[in-house]
Amino acid sequence: MPGTTTPSASTAHAQSRNNSPLTVTPPRASVALLAPADGDRLTEAQLMRYEVETLCSHMLWLRAWWERHGEGIRAADRRAAAHVHDHFIDGAGFARAIARQAGFIMDEQRMRDYSWGRSFQTGRASGGAQ
Repeated sequence: MPGTTTPSASTAHAQSRNNSPLTVTPPRASVALLAPADGDRLTEAQLMRYEVETLCSHMLWLRAWWERHGEGIRAADRRAAAHVHDHFIDGAGFARAIARQAGFIMDEQRMRDYSWGRSFQTGRASGGAQ
């Protein structure tokens, strides 16, 4: 359940699906994974908390992706990179603040170390995941 001391619901859900943090399931479709065992429905407040946690998680994953690929995009199209750069940075800042205030656990180090499709050795040679 979101807000506990266990890994975040969005992180746990992503890890449970082929161990891929990039698997995205619309929150309302995946909410059954969080439903109490006794069959009770989630309250609107519980659902909203889950959706906010998921949004924060996705924003931090996007920031980690931008950190890894932003320079390449900037080299290919400086103008396009300039248009999106602040959205990644500011969005992650807001997500981090919300996650901290709400008590969501976000594994940002794992996000930064993720290989983004590179093999272990390619990531290592480029200074990435080790």
